[in-house]
Amino acid sequence: MAHVDPILEELTGPGQLFEIEGAVVHGHSMRVYKNRPRNLRDLLAIGMSHGDLEYLVQGDARYTFPQAITRALSVAGALHDRFDVEPGDRVAVVGANAPDWVVAYWAVIAAQGVVVPFNAWWKAAELQFGIEDSGTSLVLCDARRAATVVEAGFPADRIVVWGQGDRPDGTTSIEELAAGEPAALDFAEARGEDETAGLFYTSGTTGRPKGSANTHHNIITNLMNFGVLNRAQAIAAGDPPSGEKASYLCIIPLFHATANFTYMVPFMFAGHKLVFLPPGKFEADPAAQVIESERVTAIGGVPTIMARLIDAGVHERYDLTSVTAIGYGGAPASAALLAKINGAFPNLKKKVSTAYGLTETSAIATATGGLDYQEHPSSVGQASPVNDVKIAEFDGTPRPAGETGEIWLRGPNVVPGYWERPEANARSFVDGWFRSGDVGYIDDEGFVYITDRAKDMVIRGGENIYCVEVESALEAHPAVAEVAVIGVPHPELGEELKAIVVVAPGASTSESELQAFARERLADYKVPAFWEMRTEALPRNPAGKVLKAPLRGDHSGVFSVGDESDSAL
Repeated sequence: MAHVDPILEELTGPGQLFEIEGAVVHGHSMRVYKNRPRNLRDLLAIGMSHGDLEYLVQGDARYTFPQAITRALSVAGALHDRFDVEPGDRVAVVGANAPDWVVAYWAVIAAQGVVVPFNAWWKAAELQFGIEDSGTSLVLCDARRAATVVEAGFPADRIVVWGQGDRPDGTTSIEELAAGEPAALDFAEARGEDETAGLFYTSGTTGRPKGSANTHHNIITNLMNFGVLNRAQAIAAGDPPSGEKASYLCIIPLFHATANFTYMVPFMFAGHKLVFLPPGKFEADPAAQVIESERVTAIGGVPTIMARLIDAGVHERYDLTSVTAIGYGGAPASAALLAKINGAFPNLKKKVSTAYGLTETSAIATATGGLDYQEHPSSVGQASPVNDVKIAEFDGTPRPAGETGEIWLRGPNVVPGYWERPEANARSFVDGWFRSGDVGYIDDEGFVYITDRAKDMVIRGGENIYCVEVESALEAHPAVAEVAVIGVPHPELGEELKAIVVVAPGASTSESELQAFARERLADYKVPAFWEMRTEALPRNPAGKVLKAPLRGDHSGVFSVGDESDSAL
């Protein structure tokens, strides 16, 4: 039995904040949190009650909860009055982490629109697809991305820009909107909790991203999961919550499920502070300087970030004693990394946690921390109090404890489906269960272990990259007869992309030419760093499918999952 089991039972019992009851969600019976907010906009009213506590910090920019919410409400009123945004309209947010990214997000929520956070590294063609697929009617972006949005064919007079830098002619500054009177919190009619609150695009093996249609109930369930699991882990570690507010260094991009659902949204509810690094590439020393100066108490991200901080030796040069909690997900973490973390941060009190989930589960589906994580360092934890996990055959037949199979997930945080993707929905959502495409097993105590990842996906520094999308881009080059993209180990990023290219007969090309060709069509992080040029055909099975295991140097068989797989958290 896990250390947190009896604690969770008490925290979710009758009369408690996290009390659980039965309900029907999207036509399926499941457990839900009884005392949950019913709409994300309700969190803004809660946020106002935090008074002068700081919510958003980036360098000299500092916003208390009332300041950030008031700014968001002013923008929300302008979205409605000047840009005719109505409840249910899709409004995109594109940019690097910044206070105004958060303001833009809550402005759309206040107006009861559907927020569409696009990947900030997408190029014009990728943005064009996302805008058209989602039916986006307005874009809020930072100055660096504004020109790319225009290049994607979006009208400048429907673009609102924040931050320093030149903005294209015809666009509107967010400062102009923020100068207006704040709208009332209830100025737009509230949407039902099972209606879509956000479209979060996640790559798929079909080569085109799919919009995960996360509802208000989905996202709020994750807020409740985050709260009850954190509280239970702290109590189990002998360090019950003191009421002090956390100061969290948010390194992960806000367009990702982890940062958005697990930190930005819950912190509005709980009154914790989000601290952002200066814009630009992550570097260990500037991050450590921010941790020291802001007295950051919690750090989150992907294991790669934690490894880079420790390997850079910043704990020997900066005062990081304020850090009392570390959490990560998004990629596998080793027991060796956990040992390094315990050694580098003296005040953790074993408060290290990890979690597993996907965009389609609105982040957390399983989690572990504290003593349970120390004792099961290879596990991603047990199911949350409202989630069910099963290991199944391809057809959904459950497999016994200890046996490997596909991970299926169910709960009120699981989305009803993808935006206008009926065929993908039929493959991925079965009788209330979501087929993760990830492979693993559950031990006798209920701890989940991941042994393989979604088919044809590479996790590069926490970014999910589906190889088929990169392959599709490269196949458009006239000198490429066929191509296979795989992941290879990388000491900092975890994995890096490698392209094995079969050059067409009579043609010639080079690595630099193909890199430039890919960079014109794909975000930079999707461009392979390693290349192998060959003339012999790629290995294929009798059905004609490329066999990637031999290309990776692995000739053993693996458990076969479905044809569709989606991004892991």
